[in-house]
Amino acid sequence: MKEMLKYLKPYKKELTFGPLFKLFEAIIEISLPIMIAKIIDNYTNLTTKQILLYTIGILMLVLIGFCSASTSQYFAAKASQGYGTNLRKKFYKHVSQLSDKQIYQYGTSALVNRITNDINNLEVAIAMFIRLVLRSPFICIGSLIMIFIINAKIAITVILALIILSISIYIIFKISSKLQRTLNLKIDETLVRIKENLVNIRLIRSFNTKTFEKEKFDIQNNKIHEISSKYNFISNLLTPSNVIILNIAIVLVLYISKVYVNNISIGNLIAIINYISQMTNAIIVLSNLIVIYTRAFVSANRIAEIMRIKPDMQYGKLDTIENTENAITLQNISFAYNRQSELINNLNLTIKKGEIIGIIGFTASGKTSLLNLINRNYDVDSGEILIFGKYIKYYTKQTLKDNIRIISQKKQFFTGTIEENIKLRARNR
Repeated sequence: MKEMLKYLKPYKKELTFGPLFKLFEAIIEISLPIMIAKIIDNYTNLTTKQILLYTIGILMLVLIGFCSASTSQYFAAKASQGYGTNLRKKFYKHVSQLSDKQIYQYGTSALVNRITNDINNLEVAIAMFIRLVLRSPFICIGSLIMIFIINAKIAITVILALIILSISIYIIFKISSKLQRTLNLKIDETLVRIKENLVNIRLIRSFNTKTFEKEKFDIQNNKIHEISSKYNFISNLLTPSNVIILNIAIVLVLYISKVYVNNISIGNLIAIINYISQMTNAIIVLSNLIVIYTRAFVSANRIAEIMRIKPDMQYGKLDTIENTENAITLQNISFAYNRQSELINNLNLTIKKGEIIGIIGFTASGKTSLLNLINRNYDVDSGEILIFGKYIKYYTKQTLKDNIRIISQKKQFFTGTIEENIKLRARNR
């Protein structure tokens, strides 16, 4: 999570003043019930003019609170959206520097899920930090202090309710956090499955394996449904448990005020109930924040996992190619996508300048993999590749891509017109 916080440095002002404006609004919200209680208790002694002045004063406080909340909302939107935009740029740039082998290890669908869904979870977490992280605890603590000022016996009852509530929230948080991590992994696996089916749809139809692929997808989808149902059930227990516990607290307050406290005024009793209601709303918000930050912590770890990966391809500084007789030389090269089974083993090959050759073999025999090694989309596990007499690792990336082209047998187009796809190379120069 710490690795993700460094991208918040440009938004120090928003992260500082945004919560403060929200805190100021919370102070006003805490002060209103006790002010209204004073008006109710002294109603018979107040003149119409005094009541009007009190009303205007309360309306002014509400207006100031609204302006403070609106300012905080603006800071929250600016910081969260800016943070998400910058993090997506950094993530996209970092992934584009990884080798094909590293990307293949995680799968493009899983990476897409991280750059969209996971970063969106972090955006929401940043916005909620500015808007609610300080406000909600302050409302709870401030309301409790005001209840203590009014009556200590009633405050003790409310504290006991809060302790029970905190225990239930902690248990729900621990269970939902574990389920969220499992759910994200299953979604990644399903996205990979969906992409494979869409890319290979003609092959699936050709071999009439639609039923088989559908069964595999259904198994994966049912796992997501099962875990998601458990996660939603556990997470949704927060709000009803909060409401039940705090409503019981209100009933106990009414009972205590009637049986044990005889000198409490109507205004103070209404103020206490208002404070408990404020605490109820604040606790519900805190419960939702726990769900949001459970997702955010999991998402932050998933993004950090990718950002920690160091590109395994280091390029040289050679930016010119000499005109030698041997264009491509493969010296005892071996390669495997995983260490268990080698696809190319101890291959030697020399291709001279101007020579045209054909590489023939069965499907999955390594023809395309060999071309990807020459283009350095992958690095060999052992041996060396020389391009016009120089080791391939000596060249800059731009030099290699400018002089070695792979035209795939599969058509791959970018979104846009045919003309834009044809001009793709021209734009790269």
